[in-house]
Amino acid sequence: MDTRAQTGSAPPVDLTMMYAIHRAFRRDLRLLETAQHDDPAAFRQAWRLFRTYLTIHHLAEDHSLWPVLRTKLAGREEALGMLQAMESEHAQLDAAVEKVDAVLGQDDRERVLPELMADVAACLTDHLDHEEAQALPLLESELTAAEWQVFVTEQRNQVGIKGASTFFPWLLDGASEGERRDVLERVPAPLRLVYRVVWRPKYERSSPWKGKAAS
Repeated sequence: MDTRAQTGSAPPVDLTMMYAIHRAFRRDLRLLETAQHDDPAAFRQAWRLFRTYLTIHHLAEDHSLWPVLRTKLAGREEALGMLQAMESEHAQLDAAVEKVDAVLGQDDRERVLPELMADVAACLTDHLDHEEAQALPLLESELTAAEWQVFVTEQRNQVGIKGASTFFPWLLDGASEGERRDVLERVPAPLRLVYRVVWRPKYERSSPWKGKAAS
């Protein structure tokens, strides 16, 4: 019997931020695809942010989610196979990202970049879809609040206090008011104020997308 359903208490795993990050990755893929042809400077700036937060997110999963989940799934071969696929997809995506990094300084980048970005987009989109369909429900059902918090804390520490000033505006760029409210409800009130008054206006002045994220 699910005692949480009886008491109305919050579940131990809150996936709000996870889905927000996934949405931001999908947004960047869409905008990077256009920028690589129309605005190389915006592409480079946006790629640095995209790559930074993708790396932070996946390292935190690799360190703090998948090992814990593997222990809990002992003997469940199908679920363990899915977990192995998560790790393999990370490795495949890392290789695709590294290829883009490698060509950005080359003279023939305009010729090869579209194919490499298409590979990044395919790898990441398939991975996010797979994770949302199969891995996230297992996280909700298997992890305790303390185990989930380890993952949350690792991501937060990697972003850092200084990095939060860019991370939150990036995360919420182009988000609906409802999505923005859901995320900001999960941060301390002083940070919500700083986000609205300082971080978001500063980000928007220098954003590579200049309002395109909401289109």
